[in-house]
Formats: sequence, structure tokens, C-alpha cells
Amino acid sequence: MPSIRRSYGVRGPIIHVWIGVSSPMAGLLRRQGKSIPERIRLELLVDTGADTTTLNEMHMRSLGIPVRGATKVRGVTTDTYATECNTFDVSLELINAVGESPLHLPAVEVIGRPFHNEMIDGLIGRDVLANMVFMLDGPHRQFVINY
Repeated sequence: MPSIRRSYGVRGPIIHVWIGVSSPMAGLLRRQGKSIPERIRLELLVDTGADTTTLNEMHMRSLGIPVRGATKVRGVTTDTYATECNTFDVSLELINAVGESPLHLPAVEVIGRPFHNEMIDGLIGRDVLANMVFMLDGPHRQFVINY
């Protein structure tokens, strides 16, 4: 079973991923004779309290990913009222050790939000974590992902 084992610091457990247009969007672009934007590498914080993976919306714009829809989002500790946010379809691939099969999710609906003054590009929520086993070793400040 492929795995990722890392230490974590003050930012918490960070996963490195490749984000790109979803596989269905890539197929549509090919059929239209258009080029497919290069994937970009992001650093995402594992957030077991987040229902849905959330990415900095500026990355969706840089990839030219169209808005899929909208959803209302309310943070448990920050927002009194729900804020409407755009949703986007992306492909997501975990960056792991050389030689191990990557976890590739061809189409994931994510929420786009600004991440002002943050040291991360987004949050990995339970929607993506449902595809793996995540273990946190708090005393040793390490985490393991098996998929």
C-alpha cells in the first residue's frame, strides 16, 4: 500500500499536491483543439474538520478553471453568517515518494476562497481524506497517509 510519512511543524500536517483541470474538462479542451493548462503544485493543510477541500481561488483563475457552481460556507470559529463561495472541478494528485503510485483523483469539486496572508494554498477536507487512511502521531509530530 503506497504511503506518505512526514514530520510536521507549526503549520501542521502539510500535503503537497498537483492541481489541474479535471479529467472531463481536459477531454473537452482536447476535443476543442485547445491546450490543457499545466498543473500547479500546492501545499495543503490536512483539516479533518473541513467537510470539503478548499483551495485559494486565485489558483483556479490561473489555471482557467471555470466556476462550476456556488455553495454557502460558514467557518465554525470565524463566520457568523454563511458566505457564498464558488465551486470548481479539479484533478488532484498527491505527491509522494519516488517510485510509489500516486493517489490521483480525476475530478474533485472544491471550494474556492481567498487565503490572505496564509502560509498554505488550501485545506484538504474529509471529501478527499475519505480516499485514504490518515494517522497523526502528535507526540512525535509526524503523520502518515496510506492509500
